[in-house]
Amino acid sequence: MSAHAPHCIVIGAGIVGSSCAWHLVQAGCEVTLVDRVEPGLSTSFGNAGCISPSQLAPYSYPGVWKKIPGWLRDELGPLTIRWGHLPWIATWLLRFLRSGTAAGVRRAAEAQAQIMYRVPADWDAILAASGQSAMRTSNGLIVLFDSEEEFHAAKWQYELDAELGFDWRQLGADELQQMAPALQPAQQGVALHIPCWQHLADPSAVSAGIARAAIAAGANWRQDTVQQVAATSDGVSLTTREGGRIEADALVIAAGPWSNLLARQLDHTVPMTPKRGYHSMLAQPAVKLDHPVMSASRSFVMTPMAAGLRLAGTAEFARLDAAPNYRRAMILQQHAQRYLPGLNCAPSSEWMGQRPMMADSVPVISSSPRHANVYYAFGHGHYGLTQGPSTGRIIAALVRGEDPGIDLAPYRFDRFRKH
Repeated sequence: MSAHAPHCIVIGAGIVGSSCAWHLVQAGCEVTLVDRVEPGLSTSFGNAGCISPSQLAPYSYPGVWKKIPGWLRDELGPLTIRWGHLPWIATWLLRFLRSGTAAGVRRAAEAQAQIMYRVPADWDAILAASGQSAMRTSNGLIVLFDSEEEFHAAKWQYELDAELGFDWRQLGADELQQMAPALQPAQQGVALHIPCWQHLADPSAVSAGIARAAIAAGANWRQDTVQQVAATSDGVSLTTREGGRIEADALVIAAGPWSNLLARQLDHTVPMTPKRGYHSMLAQPAVKLDHPVMSASRSFVMTPMAAGLRLAGTAEFARLDAAPNYRRAMILQQHAQRYLPGLNCAPSSEWMGQRPMMADSVPVISSSPRHANVYYAFGHGHYGLTQGPSTGRIIAALVRGEDPGIDLAPYRFDRFRKH
């Protein structure tokens, strides 16, 4: 690798890959950014648009297995599995459930906190540099629980957040009404405010804007599908569907749920599976929210955006190449009308994206165990938008051989293998 200006290929132009490309250019690297679709048009297109640094607890925790059968039986519930695909995800599900010990929760939360502490400053920098600061609003998040019982069952997660430095407070009925007069929460429910959350007017546009800033600063853009990757001590190379070949000094794999398809060509796969999420975008909602609102009871978020109100959430486990089931998106409308009685759901547009979920809920931000010139940046699950700029900064430091300012042991690519 050239010590002066290494040429680095970044595979993946979502928020994580685009942030890696931008940081690498700023660090003096020559960069080629490659994706099969234009920047910001894959998983980064349709997320809930929230920058959520307080989300520390993993999705597997003691007792979660008791809730899964009820979720699966409820056609309006937050989780579904395509049973014909169960053999494909069974091993991942077992590892996911086994990670949900008290020690596993603590380990994952502390690992997430290391990144989350740096999220606000990293987003400040990349938005300012790409001319997009006006795309972000910093009003915090409103969380709704439909009952006191549900809140007390989940309170440990918020107490863990507070212990690790992320504050929250319970809202009284009058205060909630003042902050979000369009809401009609459950009479016996609980509302919280989490001040550190921010949201974007258009997450796809912001992701694309970061990529454009990287390209304007000198990165090369290549729209093509990567089929083969290879690495030796002399450099890296890839071949694409269109028959192209690119050679470079270093390679960053930031391809979200598709990353395992490439990682197995270089090292091995890791316990990651696509966890599908859906959104319904309401162009004329007829109600106004100034804050994103999360229903903790129904596992979805309502985010005000430039194009209307986005309802985003649900979890569906299916093979990576399975067709979408847009009924999952329409269910979100039924949930939203429960909280927003004046909500207008027509016209709407529906979308499905695939979150790259690690079994332990901790991303991979790591050099390759076999190749000193290969780096991994994927597996962020629900928090790719939140952690994208911070991941890009860390990867750029690794490529340049500099101290990233964070203990990277919890994010090692090979952490699931015995040594």
